[in-house]
Amino acid sequence: MVNITLEQLTKTFGATTAVDAVSLNIPAGSLFFLLGPSGCGKTTLLRMIAGFIMPSTGRVLFGDQDMTYVPPYLRETGMVFQSYALWPHMTVAENIAFGLDVRKTPAPERAERLDWALSLVQLNALAARKPNQLSGGQQQRVALARALAIKPRCLLLDEPLSNLDAKLRLEMRGELKRIVKETRITAIYVTHDQKEALSMADGIAVLKAGRLEQTGSPTDLYCRPNSRFVADFIGESNFLPGTIESISGALITIQTPVGQLQCGRPPDAPQLRTWKTGQKVLAAFRPESLTLLPNGSREPNALGARRLSTLYLGELAEHVVALADGQQIKVFELNPQAQDAPSPDARHDMISVRIPPEQVMLVPAE
Repeated sequence: MVNITLEQLTKTFGATTAVDAVSLNIPAGSLFFLLGPSGCGKTTLLRMIAGFIMPSTGRVLFGDQDMTYVPPYLRETGMVFQSYALWPHMTVAENIAFGLDVRKTPAPERAERLDWALSLVQLNALAARKPNQLSGGQQQRVALARALAIKPRCLLLDEPLSNLDAKLRLEMRGELKRIVKETRITAIYVTHDQKEALSMADGIAVLKAGRLEQTGSPTDLYCRPNSRFVADFIGESNFLPGTIESISGALITIQTPVGQLQCGRPPDAPQLRTWKTGQKVLAAFRPESLTLLPNGSREPNALGARRLSTLYLGELAEHVVALADGQQIKVFELNPQAQDAPSPDARHDMISVRIPPEQVMLVPAE
């Protein structure tokens, strides 16, 4: 278990900057996610931590030890690849013990670690099988056990669940988190799947075009995004442009093209504590935070709208409504009753949508 520090880490390939001055501190024993769209630099960053790619500038530290130019085999990291990378001619046990054999681990210790790794991923009964006799989830557990058998200082995972079907991916999320917490190892996990990160992570770093956009806990990023990109990438958000009219304690009032909105909770990010009257901002709000009300409602933060469509999905109904200026937004109605779903003739009725002031998130205008 070791904390990992990245100091102004940069990687360029010719004229292209893949990673741009990224600084991070990953606490020991945490399950930390590098999250972002394809091409944002997250895998390049992971490979620099592993030592497969040398940085152009910056440093990688494991604890107080500078590992920037230490070769991969001396870093004591375990890597789990997207493709599993299992040897097809070897059994489960032989695949798991591969790293131990390369390190010439004495036989008694090899047997002990192999048994520990098999038990950890619950594959003792399948130790003699070949990879082609396993399901995708079982193969993924073999790859994880192989990485952990060498007792690495940290575990690096590059989109390990992307090749699994949706149901198995859900099952493996819990399994992976259990194993990481049970071993108390520092783990860095690369993904573009927001739900994967929100459901598993202790901490998340959001990357965009090689730059670090925001770091924090899943709750921080979802409830207190510091930019439109983060608000839009982590879950779904609606946006309204506005201008700050007044600031009174914890209440900020903004004027938007469809009326006045109140924000009952100023953002907590240090760089966003200096809101000023007259400043251009974006009001971001989640579809599940909205409430449908009768037309003409005079409740605070109620906006006139016209319902365009409703999609009934069982656990929720997804409404698309048009505001007074024509902008379309989404409203998620949780636990709807099928008999209450509007009829096709009612879907163009005039309604109101209410945004609770404490659910309005202000981010800088772009």
